[in-house]
Amino acid sequence: MDYIILKYINSFAGKFLWLDMIGIIITDFLILFMPLIIFLVYFLFNKKRKILYIFLKFMLGFVLVMSFGYLISQIIARPRPFLVYSEIYQLTKFKMLVQDFSFPSHHTANSFIMAIIVFYDWKRFGSILLVFAFLIGVSRVFVGVHYPTDVLGGIVLSIICALLTNHLLSQRVKTSP
Repeated sequence: MDYIILKYINSFAGKFLWLDMIGIIITDFLILFMPLIIFLVYFLFNKKRKILYIFLKFMLGFVLVMSFGYLISQIIARPRPFLVYSEIYQLTKFKMLVQDFSFPSHHTANSFIMAIIVFYDWKRFGSILLVFAFLIGVSRVFVGVHYPTDVLGGIVLSIICALLTNHLLSQRVKTSP
């Protein structure tokens, strides 16, 4: 099933230049702009006091996601789909090493950790960011660097890490004088 979904989504890659460009922009650059978008929106909507707290949550969330994600990837050691199947069209090589493992998707996990942390604080804006994060996850399959279950694994990892981050920092805030 994983391969069938991968093959279907990836089958659109390399056919339309405009679609390839959108896929590359989403997969390679949207994740880089998400923190900037979050900062600007918080600043513009007069939530300046929360920026530092959200930034602190991001930092803890990223540390957890990257640490657990790295450990999981080393244990599972799943090769990227374009290395396993010659028919998978690899559309991007940006910031990716061939020896990096596929599971879980770090791009997906990082984008979802940001979206979930914002969602805890600001549901409406967080919902928009969840859509961005979902697009990043799908784009990773589209460009041929992840399986759908890698994306799902990144989502589950980010949910667990966001819950843990929220719990740790909310406990710290409650116990602070």
